[in-house]
Amino acid sequence: MSLKRFFMIASAAMSMISASAANVVESVIAECPEKAGGIYYAYDVQKDTLPTVPDGYAPVYISHYGRHGSRWPVNQKIYKITGDFFQQQQLAENITPEGKALWKQVTLCAGNSHGHLGELTPMGERQHQAIAERMYHRFPALFTDGAAVVARSSVEPRCIMSMGAFCDRLKELNPGLAIKKHATPGDMDFIHHNTEEAKLNTGEGAPWMWEFSHYRDSISKCPKVAAKLFKKIPESDSIPLFMRSLYDVAISVQDIDSLNAEILSIFEADELTGLWKASNYMQYIANAKSPISMNSGTESVKPLLSEITDRADEMLASGEVAVDLRFGHDTDLLRLVSLIDLDGKGIELEDPDEAAEKWRNFEISPMGANLQLIFFRNKAGNTIVLPRLNEMPVLISDVPQAYPGFYDWDLLKTYFATL
Repeated sequence: MSLKRFFMIASAAMSMISASAANVVESVIAECPEKAGGIYYAYDVQKDTLPTVPDGYAPVYISHYGRHGSRWPVNQKIYKITGDFFQQQQLAENITPEGKALWKQVTLCAGNSHGHLGELTPMGERQHQAIAERMYHRFPALFTDGAAVVARSSVEPRCIMSMGAFCDRLKELNPGLAIKKHATPGDMDFIHHNTEEAKLNTGEGAPWMWEFSHYRDSISKCPKVAAKLFKKIPESDSIPLFMRSLYDVAISVQDIDSLNAEILSIFEADELTGLWKASNYMQYIANAKSPISMNSGTESVKPLLSEITDRADEMLASGEVAVDLRFGHDTDLLRLVSLIDLDGKGIELEDPDEAAEKWRNFEISPMGANLQLIFFRNKAGNTIVLPRLNEMPVLISDVPQAYPGFYDWDLLKTYFATL
């Protein structure tokens, strides 16, 4: 099937697919509009969850991959695009009082981001401090004096700062911890790896993006929002780009708790859901098991899975109580979860509505997201693993459970080797 035909079908599916499925995600976003932020959704877990540990087993090792915490936007263009469009409509005397008020809010956000693009926010630091504290109190035997705790980070400053916040909190809880921290280019081969195929198939210049952009534009016009901001809805080809940029500004506000701005409420749930669906589906194609991108996203994360497996075997063989912490990016976590097929996220999907129902980026990789593999061992030397995504247990459908929520390590690593 050609990409053009694929996205024609996908566009038609927006109106033809099960109304109940579409209504479910719209109701989720109506209840919590911040979830429409997708990968900008601020981490909201306040309490971790752990199933009953089988008798005779004790924790011996944690293998962790954490996304950096909440950050400022990475692209100044979103402010320029929205500001320039407002300016054009002001010159045409086509802007409403509500539009002028919102323009001031966008200008406030632009000023707040100056000098901070891509930087970890104070909220992002607190997210990692809180995750570290919950991990420490949940598994205190792994954070005693002399425990082997190693932290590795992407070389991006926001990831290094996230690692610092996490490790500093652990040190506050136990000053006797000796934590080794690394942020070296060599680790990027697994912390944040991209194959050449992934670079070709997942970026803005990817072959599928041209057709996708037509579909995306078709649902990005947001006439209800335009009617609030402008006296007459502008007849401009730039409306979809303006709306997406305004959406990008709006969803980023939640990650900057010192910013007194309110933009998200200008969107009604149905149009906000449409913008999120397009963004979510684009990330699904780029990072999940999508035939459109020839699985190049999940292929890129295989070195990370290999490093996780090899390191776990190494530390388990050493007999040491140990913790490995890794800090990276949203794409890597989206890809890792999809590759392993945690809670069915390795599924092949055909259109944006299916992705909105079964593969939601705000559930997988919000700001501060994390995947934890908790290893337990009994006196007989048997090792089982509890996988947790965002501090909640997740299942792997292709691997039998040794106990509810727990997997035999030998079976699990054999499964990893087949991916």
